[in-house]
Amino acid sequence: MADANKQSRPYISGRFILELDDSGSSSKAVGTLQAIEGGSFKSEVVEEKVGSEPLVMKYSGRPKFEDVTIQVGMAMAPRFWKWIKKSFNYEAERHNGALVALDFDNMERWRRTFYDALIKEVTFPTLDGAATEPAYMQVKFAVENIEEKKSFVKYQAEQEAPQEWNKQRLWLPSMFTFKVDGLSGDKVETVKIESFTIKQEVIEAPVGGILQVSKEPGRVDFPSLSVTILQRDADKWMKWWDDFVRAGNHQQSKQKNGHISFLTREAGNRGILTGNPLVTLDIYGMGILGVTPVKHDSKKAELQKVKIDLYCERMDLQPGTGTVG
Repeated sequence: MADANKQSRPYISGRFILELDDSGSSSKAVGTLQAIEGGSFKSEVVEEKVGSEPLVMKYSGRPKFEDVTIQVGMAMAPRFWKWIKKSFNYEAERHNGALVALDFDNMERWRRTFYDALIKEVTFPTLDGAATEPAYMQVKFAVENIEEKKSFVKYQAEQEAPQEWNKQRLWLPSMFTFKVDGLSGDKVETVKIESFTIKQEVIEAPVGGILQVSKEPGRVDFPSLSVTILQRDADKWMKWWDDFVRAGNHQQSKQKNGHISFLTREAGNRGILTGNPLVTLDIYGMGILGVTPVKHDSKKAELQKVKIDLYCERMDLQPGTGTVG
C-alpha cells in the first residue's frame, strides 16, 4: 500500500539516463544526461471542405515526433561516441533506445522509448581557458517513433557503468588543447575556441498508406572555427594567411589538419594537464580565413590576443581512454 501511495505522489526527477542498443542488441545505459528537451507527440490538422456545406470537417493527420535534444558530458560510453563518429563519417547508423527519468531514490519514474534515431546536430561548447563553470555538449537527434511508459522499478545503471558517474564530473571547458600539425608548436597556449555545431541533414520520406514517416540521412555540414591565441604566437598564422589568401595559394596541399583534445583534470609540472583525453576531435582540410586582433583597450591591463578564423572540410571523433568502458 505504501508503494502504491508513493507512486501516485508528485515527484522530482533528479537524474536522466540515455540508453542505446548496439547492432540489434537490447538497450543499455550509455551515460547520464544534464537536460532533455523535445520529443513531443504532435499532429497537424487536416481540413476537408465538402461541396456547398458551410461546415469544414477536421481531423488529425500523420503522427509527428519532435526532434530530441540532450545535454551530455564528455565521459559517455563508447557506444554513444561510436554513434556520433559514424554520423561524421557519412555512415549514419539508426539506433533504438530510451530516455529514462529517475527520482532521488533511483526509482525509474518514466521511460520514453525511441526508434530509428539519426544524429542531426552535435554542438560543442565554447572552450575557454578562463572558464570555471561546467559546460556540456548538446546533441539533437531525429526519431521515427516514440512511446512513453510509466514504471516504478529500481534502476541499476551503476552496475553497467560503475565509473561513469564520477568521470562525468571530470571535465571543465578550460581543460582542452588545440594543435595544428606543422604550425602550432606549443599546444597548451590556445586561449579560446568558440562554440561550433556539426549538422547532418535528415530528410523526411513519407510513403502512401503508412502513417509513420521514415527519415533518411543526408549531407554533413562541418562548421568554420574561431580560435583565439596570444598575439605573441600570431606570426606563423599571419604567414600562412599571406601565402594562402593574399598570394592565392589555396590549393589542398596548403591545407592543414588539427586536433582538439578534451582532457581530464590530471596535471603534471606547472599544472599542465597530462591525463588521457576523454575525447579527441580530429579536423581535416583546414584553411585560414582571417586573422583579427582582439580589441585593444589602454584602460585594461590584459594580454593581447588574436582571433583566427578557419574553415574545415571534415571532422572525425576519437573516444579516448578516459571514457567509460
